[in-house]
Amino acid sequence: MKESIGLQTRQIVEQLLTAADLKEGQVLVIGCSTSEVAGEAIGSHSSMELAGEIVEALLPLLSQRGVFLAAQCCEHLNRALIVEQAAADRYGWEPVCVIPRPKAGGSFATTVYERMEYPVAVEHENCGRIGTVLDDDRNVDD
Repeated sequence: MKESIGLQTRQIVEQLLTAADLKEGQVLVIGCSTSEVAGEAIGSHSSMELAGEIVEALLPLLSQRGVFLAAQCCEHLNRALIVEQAAADRYGWEPVCVIPRPKAGGSFATTVYERMEYPVAVEHENCGRIGTVLDDDRNVDD
């Protein structure tokens, strides 16, 4: 199952990056329930192992294109976003003092935090509108 999750993640993200035509410096927000990936109810079977497979497949693809990842935490952390400090700096997002854990933030956000070089959490309310694309000039395209 692990190899197929990694392969599926790569295929989906490659398709998404092509369809969205994301440019260097833009941000891709991903919310991921590893419980649901495993076929269970959301929040019921959090898996650091599955999160690791997904993140391992995801980060190199985004890095190759210079696209920032924003990993959405669960409701226990008010859906904060985990981003690289460079993304927060570029877009003027104020970091908040929190570190995700598997049962408080989610396995996906925790794994992203652990694997990023300089991770910070930011409040999603300060990051623009949902469904928009932010570019380097801080313009918003709908």
